[in-house]
Amino acid sequence: MAEKFMYCRVVHIKFVSEIQMKMVSSYMEHTMLPRNLAAGQISGEVFKISENEVFTVSKHPDKVTADKIMALMQQELKEIAVGSKLTKLEGQLLIGASPA
Repeated sequence: MAEKFMYCRVVHIKFVSEIQMKMVSSYMEHTMLPRNLAAGQISGEVFKISENEVFTVSKHPDKVTADKIMALMQQELKEIAVGSKLTKLEGQLLIGASPA
C-alpha cells in the first residue's frame, strides 16, 4: 500500500485579455473550487500576477485525490487553454509549516 503525503498542484495561466482572466477567475471561484473541495481537495487559492495572469495553488491529501480532481476538470481545462497558456507544476509536499 502506498504511503499518503499531501500533494500540491500549481497552475500558471496567462490569458489573452483581462476580461478573459476575470471571467475564468469568477468561474473558478463560484463553480470549480466548490466542486473540487466537495470532491476531496483540501484547499485552493488563486493569485493575480498581472492584468491577464494568475496562478492557482491547490492542496490534496494525496496524488490519487489530486488526479481524481484533475479528471473532473479535464474538459474545462481544455476550454480555458484555448487562447491562453497553462503551465502546471505539481508534487508531494516536502516541507510545510503548521499553524502555531
